[in-house]
Amino acid sequence: MRKKSMFIFLLLFIYCLQLEATQVVLITGANRGIGYSVANRLASKGYIVYAGARKTSSSNQLLQACEQFPGHMHIIEIDVTDQKQVDDAVNTIITKEGRIDVLVNNAGVEMLGSIENHTIEEAQKLFDVNFFGPMRLSQAVLPFMRAKNGGRIIQISSRSGFRPLPSISVYAATKYALEGISETMAATLKPWNIKVSLIEPGPVSTEMDFLASYGSKLSPENDPFKALFHKVGLLDPVSPIAQTADEIAVFVQKAIEDNEPLFRYQTTDAIKQQAQKRFVDISGISYVEEWDKVLYP
Repeated sequence: MRKKSMFIFLLLFIYCLQLEATQVVLITGANRGIGYSVANRLASKGYIVYAGARKTSSSNQLLQACEQFPGHMHIIEIDVTDQKQVDDAVNTIITKEGRIDVLVNNAGVEMLGSIENHTIEEAQKLFDVNFFGPMRLSQAVLPFMRAKNGGRIIQISSRSGFRPLPSISVYAATKYALEGISETMAATLKPWNIKVSLIEPGPVSTEMDFLASYGSKLSPENDPFKALFHKVGLLDPVSPIAQTADEIAVFVQKAIEDNEPLFRYQTTDAIKQQAQKRFVDISGISYVEEWDKVLYP
């Protein structure tokens, strides 16, 4: 009887370890594009995925994924510009799972045009989604990550965050801002074993480019820049090389699973070559280590 009890206890102990080993991931903007590919890939690998969508009623792909990966894919409503929705979503996951191990800040919008093409309101909208969205989510999850002394925050950035195209001026500014705040996060979160990584793709074959609007401040007939934007794609060595969303999802999984993740992950050799012209260390590790010596001698 005693041996049987010990055996049952051992099984329960192993089961609890397996539950803890199954990481809980929250992904924003997961109803299509890169976010959906990341959610689908991670659920297929056994992660517990909470796929954030601004309108859950239009998430047919995610509903199918929930059926395909029962217990591993869950849809949760998150508009990253709505603080209450952000807080409610995070608290719901914490109540159900007890933790959030990984946050993937993916939700984003794009708008074409030079600085003169954008109204201030349009620029504010871009920043609200692309910069303040990740900031809201990070602020919401960090207290829980610090409490459990560990976590990963993956920011879906862009090649435009360090080498912008002239045709997406304000969008590039939002990604520069995201990269800047992510550098400070990577430097300050080390005592709690929280790793921050940037994923830096170029063009990706998703609906985002098709949904991107054009700045409305100048009318088409009075826009002196529009004729130049066609040349941007023709002359840029990266633009013709579009990746799939599934290819980007591989890098997200790598950033989650690497024991010592890079700070920056460029997703093609061409983008790495461009990064080498901007950074001494394209991985960003030396930057983090530099601050380690100052802050945590």
